[in-house]
Amino acid sequence: MGGLTSSPEVGGAYPPPPRIHRMEREAVSELLAALAYGELVAAGRARQNASFAPDERRREAQLGVADKEERNYRLIEARLDEFGASEMSARFRPFLDQFFAGTEPTDWVEAQAFHYVGDAMVSDFADVLVELLDPVSAEIVRHTLGEREWQESFALEELIRAMQDDPTQQERIAAYSRKIAGEALTQTRRALVQASRLRAGLGGDEGEKRLVMDLLERHRARLDRLGIEKVEID
Repeated sequence: MGGLTSSPEVGGAYPPPPRIHRMEREAVSELLAALAYGELVAAGRARQNASFAPDERRREAQLGVADKEERNYRLIEARLDEFGASEMSARFRPFLDQFFAGTEPTDWVEAQAFHYVGDAMVSDFADVLVELLDPVSAEIVRHTLGEREWQESFALEELIRAMQDDPTQQERIAAYSRKIAGEALTQTRRALVQASRLRAGLGGDEGEKRLVMDLLERHRARLDRLGIEKVEID
């Protein structure tokens, strides 16, 4: 029989599932523009980090991360081109440049902490928003930013090894992770001021707060997996 299915317990009809309100084209363009430039800079950061690798095997693995980031950038940029909004990336350069400048690693351990925490926060950001995108953009974002299991596992293994070899590394990793997360959240808030359509698509002030809290909880869970003490972020 067609129509809604009645509940035998309450005698009423099950309500329809909540409707997903997809973001308008301008808001999607703002998101893609920010992600495209972010991936471009991330590719450069990942390639620079290869210079810290302690051996050739890990250097090649790090270069593989850089190659993937470059492919991600090209895919997102191509979708942005289809929207006719390639120039929009310039709007987000100051915030992303500040984030990368303020979190530059000094050695292999910090480089892997950057990938484990910083790259993962970008993936979290995309994961929170992907259902709000049109199907094509959603699939591109999911493919480019959501499929980083190997990259995250590699960084996690390197960090655990470093802490096992030298327990004093734990506090340094925790402090650097806090720095990355704090800078990421600060620059995200600043960028959203310049992305009025995207911010509206998130639900304004309340939506932004929910986004930040979601990212923060995921970050804390990630630190738990790493085995370092939870940190508070303003």
